[in-house]
Amino acid sequence: MLRRALRTWHGGPTLGPMTRGPLERAAHLRRDDAFLAAARADEATRLVPIWRGKCLVEGRPARALVLRVGEAPGLLEGAREVAFLGLDAGVPVFMVELPPEAPPPIERGTFLDLFVAGPQLSDDDVALLGYARAMAAWHTSHRFDPKSGRPTRPVEAGFARETEDGTREFPRTDPAVMILVVDGERCLLARQPRFPPGMYSALAGFVEPGESLEDCVRRETREEVGLEVARPRYVASQPWPFPRSLMIGFVADALTTDVTLDGEELEDARWVSRGEALAPQGFFVPPPFSLAHHVIRAWAEGR
Repeated sequence: MLRRALRTWHGGPTLGPMTRGPLERAAHLRRDDAFLAAARADEATRLVPIWRGKCLVEGRPARALVLRVGEAPGLLEGAREVAFLGLDAGVPVFMVELPPEAPPPIERGTFLDLFVAGPQLSDDDVALLGYARAMAAWHTSHRFDPKSGRPTRPVEAGFARETEDGTREFPRTDPAVMILVVDGERCLLARQPRFPPGMYSALAGFVEPGESLEDCVRRETREEVGLEVARPRYVASQPWPFPRSLMIGFVADALTTDVTLDGEELEDARWVSRGEALAPQGFFVPPPFSLAHHVIRAWAEGR
């Protein structure tokens, strides 16, 4: 999900990981009550616990700790929310969001933020935990009908929530563009105040209503650093479950080069050469967990 088969905009060799998760989502089973009841009772069914937005991992380096129904009795019944994620080699897998107000009834492993655990995890573990975390976050933000304020209820195996009048809401993904602005043999990297000290990355921003991806690339670049760009080229995308975004990567050519920071979202920006992007001195770029890392590295390597 976060890291798989990321390809260049020329369709060439892979840049790094990031588009496909390990599960068969099996959407046709979400309304199959008999299957779902049998799956919940099957001791081999796998459970992915989420607690306070954190994921269950164990070991060093960390790996996802996925429990079986048979070794975690009562976990499904005590969950605040449950969602059928799909099939892993034919075995049902459910997201289980545990009540945040009580300690989790699990003696093994540690609940960690996916930002912390992600760089240590395998591609498939990141995919699975990111998927589960995004579903838990969606349920948390949709427990009440925005029109009436009344509670909604989960239906379709946790892939929809229904209001009192029968209206169904489904999980949504917020598209956001990531933009690597390039000027010949250099690219623009910037940092937000919330970044770890010393980290610089590509520009990014959410797509607004009525806006194409390409228009968003041009607007965000203009707003954040005061540059005009042309020829936005799609690179790759990355599901980003913080809480439910889809990062869509672009490279765009700078038409102007005098940077003017917006003064709100960014605190600094710098032009760097290909060599500096590959071997930063005095700063660093996001780790391989992030789409930005692969886009920056692919450009720096001439791919």
